[in-house]
Amino acid sequence: MTKAISLLFLLSAPMHGAIFDVTAFGAKHDGKTLDREAINQAVQAAAAAGGGTVYFPPGTYLTGSIRLRSNITLQFEPGATLEAASDPAAYDAAEPNQWTQFQDFGHSHWHNSLIWGEEIENVAMSGAA
Repeated sequence: MTKAISLLFLLSAPMHGAIFDVTAFGAKHDGKTLDREAINQAVQAAAAAGGGTVYFPPGTYLTGSIRLRSNITLQFEPGATLEAASDPAAYDAAEPNQWTQFQDFGHSHWHNSLIWGEEIENVAMSGAA
């Protein structure tokens, strides 16, 4: 019954293109293993295909920076949770900024965010808790 409900949920979700399951790219979704690389590989594969849905089955995904691309939907199955890693090394390096000396670190740097993208369009996040 759970598989049937999951399939119905996927079919009703706003998606485009192929589905890229982050666990197929090596995400452990155990809340202990850093899943950043697997998630970013799934996003990159979807982008290379012209767009698609990056699918997160139930579990806890410990991650650093997720680099969004155009035409991507991040689809979270009920019970799927993104957990921000506490280790600063899990995040992309902050980009140079001419105003850094005048502002605190968090206001002018995007690359070291949990989810970020530049010059992207047609992106979405969907799912339920």
